[in-house]
Amino acid sequence: TIVITSRRRNEVLQDVPIPISVVSGTQIEESGAFNVNRVKEFVPSLQLYTSNPRNTGVNIRGLGSPFGLTNDGLDPGVGIYVDGVYFARPAAATLDFIDIERVEVLRGPQGTLFGKNTTSGAVNITTRKPSFKPGGNFEVSYGNYGFVQAKASLTGPLSRALAARLSFSGTQRNGVIENIRTGKATNDINNLGFKFQLLYNVSSKVAITLSADNSWQRPDGYAQVVAGVAPTKRAAYRQFNAIISDLHYSLPSLNAFDRLIDHDTPWNSGNDLGGASINIDARIGPGTLTSTTAWRYWNWDPSNDRDFTGLQALSKSQNPSKHKNWSQEIRYAGELSERLSGVVGVFFIDQEVKTNGTEESGNAQWRFSKSSTSADWETPGLFEGYGISTNASIKSLSAAAFANLDFTIAEKWHILPGIRYNYDQKKVAYDRKSYGGLQTDDPNLIALKNSVYSSQAYTAYADERNLTYQLTLAFKPSNRVNAFASYSTSFKPVGVNVAGLPSKNGAADT
Repeated sequence: TIVITSRRRNEVLQDVPIPISVVSGTQIEESGAFNVNRVKEFVPSLQLYTSNPRNTGVNIRGLGSPFGLTNDGLDPGVGIYVDGVYFARPAAATLDFIDIERVEVLRGPQGTLFGKNTTSGAVNITTRKPSFKPGGNFEVSYGNYGFVQAKASLTGPLSRALAARLSFSGTQRNGVIENIRTGKATNDINNLGFKFQLLYNVSSKVAITLSADNSWQRPDGYAQVVAGVAPTKRAAYRQFNAIISDLHYSLPSLNAFDRLIDHDTPWNSGNDLGGASINIDARIGPGTLTSTTAWRYWNWDPSNDRDFTGLQALSKSQNPSKHKNWSQEIRYAGELSERLSGVVGVFFIDQEVKTNGTEESGNAQWRFSKSSTSADWETPGLFEGYGISTNASIKSLSAAAFANLDFTIAEKWHILPGIRYNYDQKKVAYDRKSYGGLQTDDPNLIALKNSVYSSQAYTAYADERNLTYQLTLAFKPSNRVNAFASYSTSFKPVGVNVAGLPSKNGAADT
């Protein structure tokens, strides 16, 4: 018997008319999986694509988020929840699991059940709770490439009404790609995390849980190897092999399985995330009133070699970001009568992301950017040290009211209507400034520089209201069979661009 909380109340999985997969904490531990990226191997139709924590996309049934350079103006299409708290940034999917009880993956729109609008599904993670029975565990794992992982937890009573749980996880592994330029192995793992929970049983009907967690990741990664060179439709002099030939350079390997790179800019991916929450459960009448208040943060501190070679096409490429949000959800759920159960609630989240980025050219930029046969491209020092500094921010607000009911309309037959009203608002401020390179008054040279980087500033505002709904008809002829059909609608929250806009002919734009 598997008990889940996807419909915001304790239910047996077999009885829930939702396309859902459940992975238990025991199964996760036995398989060595320690984040969502590994759990996806157990769940049909769950995909996670990541080149680093910031550039991560989670999809269900092929829907969710486009994979590529993440734009902070686009919300994830798959919601990730940990103990009822919404994790707003996709980087959360890469953190190490700490004391996991189970992971529930719900397919299809779930906005009538969960606080944040989720276009294509939700990943609902539940951790182990504090216990009034003393207990603890310790686990250590070893593997190749110097892999070491340690997990520990301790729980027990502090008084007759107070219980606590402290959990820890640490993962380390040597790099798996050799940088022949530096002699270092890159793409290692260096993760630490902890979670503390305090449970206060105010009475037999009221319980308060305080939770705080922090995770630190300091990998020397995420470098990527060259798997091959393919021709493009560009002119012959713009083909990659022609470019590196003119620069008297050759790749360390064209076989990805050699795991060799010669990158000359450090790969660092500092990833810090954490927060605190207060959850209040009060038994009122036939159901439970729940209030979840949470504050979360995410700090991203990268360094990348974005030309992926030992050439100095780019000498710097980094977009450090800081994110913070607070959210509030209030809901009432339970068996409201013999024939009616359900959940009704409201949700609010306020979040902000600030990015201070730098991208700077090196001495090979001229050859990679060269788009004509003009000799001006070879002007000494034209692009070396030329770059842009970017200050961008987005403030997002989302509020919603939702309800999902389960009516027993006849023996073995259920009808489940759901509705959601959603409001989203986004404010963007974007400002990038070009700097450096050869200082010149020559309009031809200025045009070449602007074709690579140009100053740009803009503000944007968008808001949107929408109403979504779902309807499910379920038939349960026996304890072993549960058949259902659902029709759902959903809207992905309005998106805005926080990564710069195209400019005409490389001209500076405001």
